[in-house]
Amino acid sequence: MRSRPFVALYVAVFVATMGISMVSPLLPVYAEELGATGVWLGLTFSVFAIVQTFVGPFAGRLSDRYGRKPFIVAGLLVYLVAALGYLTAQSFYQVIAFRAFSGLGTSLIFSVARAYVGDLTPRGQEGRWLGVFATADIVGFGTGPLAAGVLREVFGFRSVFVAMASMMGLSALVLMTWLPRHSPAELERRATRRAGGTVARADHSFREALRDRVVAAVTLHAGLVAVAAGASLSFLALRLEQGIGATPIMIGAAFATQDITGGLAQPLLGRIADRRDRRLLVAGGLAAYAVLLASLGVVPNYGFAVAVLLGMGASSSLSMVAAGAIQVVAGRRAGMGTVLGLSSASNGIGIVAGSLLSGVVVSAVALEGAFFFGAAVMLAGIPLFLWLTRGAAVAEPMHLPQGVEAETGRAG
Repeated sequence: MRSRPFVALYVAVFVATMGISMVSPLLPVYAEELGATGVWLGLTFSVFAIVQTFVGPFAGRLSDRYGRKPFIVAGLLVYLVAALGYLTAQSFYQVIAFRAFSGLGTSLIFSVARAYVGDLTPRGQEGRWLGVFATADIVGFGTGPLAAGVLREVFGFRSVFVAMASMMGLSALVLMTWLPRHSPAELERRATRRAGGTVARADHSFREALRDRVVAAVTLHAGLVAVAAGASLSFLALRLEQGIGATPIMIGAAFATQDITGGLAQPLLGRIADRRDRRLLVAGGLAAYAVLLASLGVVPNYGFAVAVLLGMGASSSLSMVAAGAIQVVAGRRAGMGTVLGLSSASNGIGIVAGSLLSGVVVSAVALEGAFFFGAAVMLAGIPLFLWLTRGAAVAEPMHLPQGVEAETGRAG
């Protein structure tokens, strides 16, 4: 994990995620100042996920064929342009348009970066490597809003967009300088071809990939987590403020606590995922998260809410790191980028569905209904996940392919 490619990807994803999360909570406020109301405000949050749903699978599959690095760098540059677009926007329509454009960047960066890390990961250590790498995403997401609050307070609203653009440019520079052009898996395939050997296809159609029950299971998992996230993120701030009287600073701290706790737990949980039954870890993590999510609808005070969010961060990390390890195993069979791309699409669908359907539930019942809805969907998906993965290989014996350490140290 101390190799230059892993460090480059880690730094780039951390900085990119922090920049994205700095801006995301502010966009509805920014759009409202420019005249947005109702559904338009909702689109400032969810429109990126709509784009991600359609673009993510193709970005992952194409990266299996043409290499990962160009897609990741391009995604960072897309986000840089989006940040500058927010800075110069004159109407909320432009804000929404650049938010949609940023969905292209999301599709190019995160699933492809995880696919590259999957190529780096030794067999039998998938949980450990993915657990460490996940801290870049989760901790970056948790610290971004806090940094945005400071910047907005000291330098003004537009300084946040300038900071986001700067972070994206820095991340792109790090990857262009440090990241090798080809991942270990690509180098291995090229060496096999030169030696006259037979190489398995690097890219598979989505239908071919989804015929693999394990691929279908991890795609389902991404959707379940996203539905719950869409339901909770859409209404958690309102629940904390209106239901238990939390202040804006308390709300920001609660959000950050969940993300940072989950991120810090990932490396330890990753090691556990390499030693225990990953299927049961995924199911257990989902079940615990669902129970805790439902309890957010009834917590009596802020202290209980923070304790619940701490538990949600840990349980979510448990299921995600175990599912991520399974993804890598499945990706070696069905194409790493294809598998991660399908999960990206499932994530986008889940966020949009969770946000919209929980909104319907809130309108019909009460604000607390959003949390019960998200929990019910997650619990309903657990038996299907276990059925899809029954008897399937979700782990591999520990093995480091010969020559990988030397190859991954070369710059391209």
